[in-house]
Amino acid sequence: MLKFNMRWVTETAKNTTLLWDVLDALNLPAFSINKELKITDANEVVNQRLLFHKDDVPGTGIFEIVEVARPEKDSLANEETTVYEGRCLQKNRESFPARFTFVKQPDGFIVVIEDLSSITKISRRAAQRSREINTYNALSKTLSSTPNLNELARGVLETLVTVMRIDAAWLYLMDNLSGELNLWNFQGVDEKIFEAARHLKPYECFIGRVMSSGKALLVKNASEDPRITHLKIAESGFTSIAGVPLSVKNIDNPGGRAIGVLGVASRDKDYFNSLDMQFLSSVGNQLGVAIDNTRLIEDLRDKMRQIELINEISGLVNSSLSIGHIFRLVVSEIKKIISFDRASINLLEEDKDILKIFALDTERPTRLKKGIMAPLKGTSSGWVTQNQEPWINRDLRKEMPFIHDAVLLEEGIRSTISIPLFKDRPLGALNLDSIDPGHYSEKDLEILLPVAKNLSIALENALLFEEISKEKRAWEKTFDAITDMVWIENQHGKVLRVNRTVLEHSGRPELSLIHKSSGEIFSVLKIINGAKMENRQVHEKKRLYKELRGRDGNTYHFWAYPLVDSDGNVYGAVNYLRNVTEQKRLEHQLLRTDKLAALGTLVAGIAHEINNPLGIIAGYSEALLDRANDPELMKLGAFEDFQEYLETINKEIFRCKDILKSLLEFARPSSGTYREIDINALIKEVILLVKHKASKQKHTLELRLSEWLPETSAEPGALRQLFINIIVNSMSFMGDEGKIIITTKHEKGGPGKGVIRISIADNGKWIESGTTDKIFDPFFTTKPVGKGTGLGLSISHRIVSEHEGTIEAENNDQGGTTFHIKIPVREKKIQ
Repeated sequence: MLKFNMRWVTETAKNTTLLWDVLDALNLPAFSINKELKITDANEVVNQRLLFHKDDVPGTGIFEIVEVARPEKDSLANEETTVYEGRCLQKNRESFPARFTFVKQPDGFIVVIEDLSSITKISRRAAQRSREINTYNALSKTLSSTPNLNELARGVLETLVTVMRIDAAWLYLMDNLSGELNLWNFQGVDEKIFEAARHLKPYECFIGRVMSSGKALLVKNASEDPRITHLKIAESGFTSIAGVPLSVKNIDNPGGRAIGVLGVASRDKDYFNSLDMQFLSSVGNQLGVAIDNTRLIEDLRDKMRQIELINEISGLVNSSLSIGHIFRLVVSEIKKIISFDRASINLLEEDKDILKIFALDTERPTRLKKGIMAPLKGTSSGWVTQNQEPWINRDLRKEMPFIHDAVLLEEGIRSTISIPLFKDRPLGALNLDSIDPGHYSEKDLEILLPVAKNLSIALENALLFEEISKEKRAWEKTFDAITDMVWIENQHGKVLRVNRTVLEHSGRPELSLIHKSSGEIFSVLKIINGAKMENRQVHEKKRLYKELRGRDGNTYHFWAYPLVDSDGNVYGAVNYLRNVTEQKRLEHQLLRTDKLAALGTLVAGIAHEINNPLGIIAGYSEALLDRANDPELMKLGAFEDFQEYLETINKEIFRCKDILKSLLEFARPSSGTYREIDINALIKEVILLVKHKASKQKHTLELRLSEWLPETSAEPGALRQLFINIIVNSMSFMGDEGKIIITTKHEKGGPGKGVIRISIADNGKWIESGTTDKIFDPFFTTKPVGKGTGLGLSISHRIVSEHEGTIEAENNDQGGTTFHIKIPVREKKIQ
């Protein structure tokens, strides 16, 4: 309408009264402005629409009311009619979208304003519908493209994030057995946000409330809403959050039942409106039906695979009398349906009331190898064997009812499932272990129970065969082979037998220790707080554990296990004493080093990342300060506080830079004491520190040190950390029988007295192609998740650099990697 009348407005502009009357009739606010762009007159609609009285506006700059990219006067003067779009400011400081038409006049301009609010709403509504249609189309393809639940969930979330232009989405599904809501998939968000909310009750947190109410919920400001305290949403910058239930309707539940929750988030404030919530609720209903159907299909497939598995195993158990061979075939079939990181059969040794790892299948390094014994009490497999009931532990880190299962957790196992093996008598237990928490459920029991029944038959036959074909290994040989101190006492507390380690540590012959009490054994071994220790707990059929101290400062772990006969009477005890001094010291030292290294690098990295944009902001603020001194700007009332605000901004920026400087000084490694040191002697000290870890992992350390090296000025603590980092890193990438060779050499040439070259070579894995240049970058690691911080080599590189040396890595021809370190020979401390 405005375009249609613009020629008429131009022609009629000379008759102001007539023009105002016409514009009033059209309900269009209009101003008359002079060549200085100051308002000289206005029509009556200005009072109605903009709330300005006609007498209030003369002398006001037009651009105090009109918010557009301010045009140059020349550009306005050169055009008869000029149109802009922007926002129009009302007297109450509220604004609305508008189109402004400047009509040139002899003494200035006529400015006509057209409200675009309704057009904007229509455009937004159209864009909303277009986005919904695009999302529906994309979701339809995703829902119909895959029968796999994981792929379905991932595809839906990716579609929502992409098409709806949101920042994050996640999906919780209800476990039908436990009733818990489990995090199933997420997109666009860090997993750490769900650290405390991977598993939720139906009423817990924002997600649980959506589930329990069965209604969509909207959070407009995450930082102020107490319902999302479990989720670290606000810390990640998300402001708007919406959640809708996934509903399924059927004959049994005509009103619908919720099977999960779909959540979405945006970093923009008030991003989701009522139309979005309606749309998301519709998506939730469709997704709920799709997931329910997918689950039904997967259940049917699982049943079919279960039947096939049982039929296959039934044929296998009759194919051989070798339980080892049968076990390998059975676990191979099981793995097709149920994944695991470790599978084992623990066999009951009836005459000793203990379990033995009879068969094992794992690719992970472990000290719980085939043939290892474990007590019935204090282990989940022992409980299963004794009670003839299956057992599931969903997360050893959260719950550990059996104390000896801590060994599994130490080796990275998080969840376990154990099935009893029984054939006329308890035989033992079939165990599957996983490094993932919550990996096993009652659904897996349905598959494993018939498998265990067939396996029990094969096991009983194999045991009878092996018992006939083999002699029993003498328990004394195993007893004496234990490297820790072990002795057996009778029900009266008198020693019946000690192992070879006790004799070596006591320096006494075996006969001098027989019939002594455990208190006397402790005295001979110079254990301070062991002589008066009572063993009443053992006589109550409970395992006894104590941490003891030696007179030489060593730390020992002591266990006493009751020996119970077939009538349930305690007839003695097995006492186990382990020297853990070196282990505790090394673990504490390595843990402290990793924590300090991670903290220092993280703080420094964050400080540097923030410092760069602050520098840019500071530069621009100073430039704006210079412009603020322009006399023309200072005359304008709108810029009255401009300089004060900029000075405040500039001051606060430099305060932030001072804070960052303090953080960098904190993160910067402290300058230790430099002194003349012998590199060969320092390497020998390091070998003592890592020798225990190497022995534990069956690695060998070989030194090929130069007969003579010049002393050099260096910080011994830093170099010690450098060598430990590289040696431990090499151990992480070697299998059993790994070997590390450390070579030193003095190389002359170049400035000064030459360099000392230290080469650390291993026979583990090669450095992957394309990552050689990245291995010294902070947080870069090729180790599995949770096995490394990616800071060890970064810190090592920093230490070498501080000594003005170099460090390089290369792959060996026969496998493995060699690190070459060059430290300059210096007589004075590096400045």
